Amino acid sequence: MNSITRSLQSRIKIALSWLVFSLALIGVGAHAKSPVTPHPTGTTYIVKPDYRKCAFPMCGGWHLTPVNQYSMQLETEDQAYENSAQLPNSIYVAYINYKRLGLSKKQIAELENAIRTEQVLVRGSLTKSPTSGKIITSTKTLVANGAWISANKNVPVGTYLNITSTGIFCITTPCPSFNAALINSDYNTHFHDFSLEKATLTEEQEAAAWEAISTTGLIVTGTTYETTGFNETGAEPGKGIGIAATQVFFAYPAKK
Repeated sequence: MNSITRSLQSRIKIALSWLVFSLALIGVGAHAKSPVTPHPTGTTYIVKPDYRKCAFPMCGGWHLTPVNQYSMQLETEDQAYENSAQLPNSIYVAYINYKRLGLSKKQIAELENAIRTEQVLVRGSLTKSPTSGKIITSTKTLVANGAWISANKNVPVGTYLNITSTGIFCITTPCPSFNAALINSDYNTHFHDFSLEKATLTEEQEAAAWEAISTTGLIVTGTTYETTGFNETGAEPGKGIGIAATQVFFAYPAKK
């Protein structure tokens, strides 16, 4: 093999290496821009008790309604009320398995009392219920891996979202300082303002809410509104999108 051939082969190898490296970067970039599922380990449900009068386990368990059945994007207040008029599809389960949450008997009783007042969200996966005795019944169990209790008895209006800080700070506004991940979907987007006024939280709850936004995320229902930015240079300010929380859900048990 002469020197010219060796040189040519060397250049081809270098070119191929750069091509592979460039394709890898493109793949990483594409992956980074793809939507992030906020809850990849199950579906998040509104949980309500089943008050039907028949023999357990066919009755007397829990009704699960997946959140955001009709809300696949951020909603305005008008859209939220329009979607709330649609009848939701629910799933009946005989049992909820709390083992993965590590709850004590006292905590389970507290959580289920909150469920009976229709204030709880539970995330988990459905499995077939264990059978016992001579009668074989076809029921389901929700294996829970996340639970949230609402801050108060406000009616939750709007889309169910996981709100986090983007860590972006700007001199002028609007600034994409927050991220909203639509629960039970792979949709998420940046927005520019966030208000807790309609959620009517106590001072302690409001402090806990902002702490959650800066760390693990805050579960809320909320609707969008238009914001007007500020530009200290005197230029015409831009328009942004804000989210007004109507209800806030805190993780249960509270992380210490």
